[in-house]
Amino acid sequence: MLVSICMITYNHESFIAQSIESILAQVTDFSIQLVIGEDKSTDRTLIICNDYAEKFPDKIKLITSNENVGMKLNFFRTYKACGSKYIAFCEGDDYWTDPYKLQKQVNFLEQNATFSGCFHNVKMQLERAGENREWILHKSLPKDSFDTEDVLDPWFIPTLSFVFVNYPDFELPDWFFHCEYGDLPFMLLLSLRGNFKYFNEVMGVYRLHDNGVSAVHKNYDKIMVMVYIYASFDIHTNYKYHDAIRRAAIYEIDRHTPPKEISTVEISKNSISGLEKLYRKMKKIIQTN
Repeated sequence: MLVSICMITYNHESFIAQSIESILAQVTDFSIQLVIGEDKSTDRTLIICNDYAEKFPDKIKLITSNENVGMKLNFFRTYKACGSKYIAFCEGDDYWTDPYKLQKQVNFLEQNATFSGCFHNVKMQLERAGENREWILHKSLPKDSFDTEDVLDPWFIPTLSFVFVNYPDFELPDWFFHCEYGDLPFMLLLSLRGNFKYFNEVMGVYRLHDNGVSAVHKNYDKIMVMVYIYASFDIHTNYKYHDAIRRAAIYEIDRHTPPKEISTVEISKNSISGLEKLYRKMKKIIQTN
């Protein structure tokens, strides 16, 4: 197989069939394998995945277990089962819309060995709290080649758009397994191997819904998650990108510290006052180092 598609899924009953179908619809002149990591869903996700795996045994490899192992372990076991030269990401609640997506991205990587990965534009589809709207993620980007410092900028690489080189000696450090999000630290680590190419084409749909990870981590929790990732990567790179990491951490603190009128509803007033002081202090420390 030249390309493995790494798909993790949990309670995606409403989405998983569309996601799988979008991968089976890919038109390529090379072989592909979809590796699905199903994490003991409580809905019909496993049943749907089993049906597809039985129907397409030559194209789909299903990984599951008798117990829920959590997102991080599910990702790692699925990723490690992808043994191809290149790996593409597509989580079970997203889907691809261009049948030539993989062919375009793999052609580029085959012809440009100095790049470690590539990504493309997507349509954002909001299906959260009764809201339903769509928009294109990037109206424009300033360039089409991005390095490690760029990846430290506010989020702009959708996971479902990412295809990368599966380096045989690429190892994930211990701190990675303590991160709540896997995509950002993974991309940061991979960017140390080479730049990422951007395709200004909409080739997939990124869903935002009530059960997604982005809906779980917010406000102070989101800040702690992001600052841990940045601090760990800072140490990992021997502070080579310290200034960019400092800017990134300050951005997350400013963006996710909740306004008082919202936060006081969620937590007691005394708790909010203490948390605000803590994050002001954290920001000041970051700014002065």
